[in-house]
Amino acid sequence: MAPSKTLEVSGYDVLEYLGSGARSTLWKIRRRARGELRVLKRVVKRAPEDLRFLDQAFNEYEIGSQLDHPSIRAMHELRRIKRWLSVREVHLIMEFCEGKSVQEERPEDLDVVLSVFEQVARGLAHMNACGFVHADTKPNNIIVAPDRTAKIIDLGQSCRLGTIKDRIQGTPDYIAPEQVARRPLDGRTDVFNFGAALYWTLTGRPIPTVLPNGNGVRMKSDLMARPVEEFNPEVPPALSKLVADCIELEPGQRPGSMKDVTARLGLIGHKLNRDARNGRDVPA
Repeated sequence: MAPSKTLEVSGYDVLEYLGSGARSTLWKIRRRARGELRVLKRVVKRAPEDLRFLDQAFNEYEIGSQLDHPSIRAMHELRRIKRWLSVREVHLIMEFCEGKSVQEERPEDLDVVLSVFEQVARGLAHMNACGFVHADTKPNNIIVAPDRTAKIIDLGQSCRLGTIKDRIQGTPDYIAPEQVARRPLDGRTDVFNFGAALYWTLTGRPIPTVLPNGNGVRMKSDLMARPVEEFNPEVPPALSKLVADCIELEPGQRPGSMKDVTARLGLIGHKLNRDARNGRDVPA
């Protein structure tokens, strides 16, 4: 979608065009009253079938406004722009998150990876505790600031625990089997998406998923992911095992919750730090 040349937002100065997505554009804006930076997601309905993109913006605001966690992008305001009594645009005003996505700038230092993904795990655990599933955790939806603060963004596909979607939603390289099969989604869906995102971050390679990029659906025999340490020997066995557990095809074989994942990440990080203090180069 080409950016508008004359975008006006009441109460804000439009500073910079940031990029585009499906029927949407992103803008850096500044609140005139207090000088606060924000991000505007502008979603435009150009055809009847575009209604689902407006619905995703409504969904993102509804769910995001019920969350309060430092690792989840905050929602500030939703504006409906009407023409001829019909909503034709949605302006979603959100927290401005400085930094780059993990997809744009993949961290290679193991300490940084652990710090970023422990923050993400805590954010997802909070979301699940509030009754929601993110359902689209991936490197492009994790923003890392220069001070290594991580933020989860894009709640457009998020839903309540137990939701059965009307259609397949998710990103092929990170999608969980139950998303493809359109079964109920819960916290273990986030565990799978999280594990797939962490696998890519550690290896630079996607896992084989039920819905790969391209045509067709994979069989179970094609879905065995090679161990993380085959591509990155610096990854300790405990972390490789955690990733493998997260991307199990059956939800019941994964860690039971993002809270469990957070605890295991904390133990791995603690042991690595302890070994570093003791001057040892011993795998966790």
